[in-house]
Amino acid sequence: MEFESFLALQDASVKNILVRTDTGDLRMKGHELKPNPQLTPPSHVRIGPLTQRLLTGARWYGQDKFPAWQVWADDVEQVLTFLNNEKYFEEFLKSIQNLTTVQHRDARLAEARSAFYLARNGFRILAWEPPGEGNTKGEALVSLPNSPDIFVEVKQPGWQGEIRPRRIAQQKALPEESRKQLRSRKEQDKYLNGEGGPVASHLTAMDVVRRNALPKLTARMPNLVVIMADLRVTPVGLPSLASFVQREFAKPDHDPDDKDDVFTYERLGGVLFVEPEANDDESIDYRAEFVENPGALPSCALPPSAKKILFGLKR
Repeated sequence: MEFESFLALQDASVKNILVRTDTGDLRMKGHELKPNPQLTPPSHVRIGPLTQRLLTGARWYGQDKFPAWQVWADDVEQVLTFLNNEKYFEEFLKSIQNLTTVQHRDARLAEARSAFYLARNGFRILAWEPPGEGNTKGEALVSLPNSPDIFVEVKQPGWQGEIRPRRIAQQKALPEESRKQLRSRKEQDKYLNGEGGPVASHLTAMDVVRRNALPKLTARMPNLVVIMADLRVTPVGLPSLASFVQREFAKPDHDPDDKDDVFTYERLGGVLFVEPEANDDESIDYRAEFVENPGALPSCALPPSAKKILFGLKR
């Protein structure tokens, strides 16, 4: 089934499927439960020492119940322990505590989780925040034995980007009442009871890759973009995801009215889509799907050893 014919997921189609968000809140796909008025972690959740340091003094603390469930609290502590072992925890702590919104906090955690996931699967972290094109920085520089270094950029497309028109011309054409409705919707929960709509997470994710990740990539080394999305439906497991992404690689879906949306994919070796999910309150499992870019420049293509690992992550 091609994405063009992949129709809407309605509220009824995801009924009775419980998930827990990255913040630890319990919800049903298509629904959102009302949060506890006291926006702090529940007393029954055991907070690890590094997570306690993370919470203490964070500017976003109290905006939600993070981490509201034990399985997510354990996962956060595991990721922070990894950063501590890599001698990066203190620097990470300063940056994430200074963020003002839970959305920015979750994006920063997605960067850390992505590095943790790559390291757990055999990649070695060589450097944090390596220089990219111009004055930009990536998330990490990684490698495998006897392979070139790989520049890693992590993105977390948000669900707020899914509810607005993709094109600038369409956004400008919205009547004021529709603009107000969009602003109001962004202040509500990610999932609303009865709200359906088309599945477009593949479009939103690749828009973010094209606009926000490609400008950072150089022609000096292999490049990998990791997508750990906060979208209403994860791209991981969508039908024909690989064929859609490869078509985007070959013919970028530029917005003709966006003067900055001009980059092509020859410097990108591939995209790794990752989705952390709670497994029956026991652990966090990582679902993944890797899409290689066959048109990457030789200097930017991922080495065979890396592709073997990345392709093997799909399950």
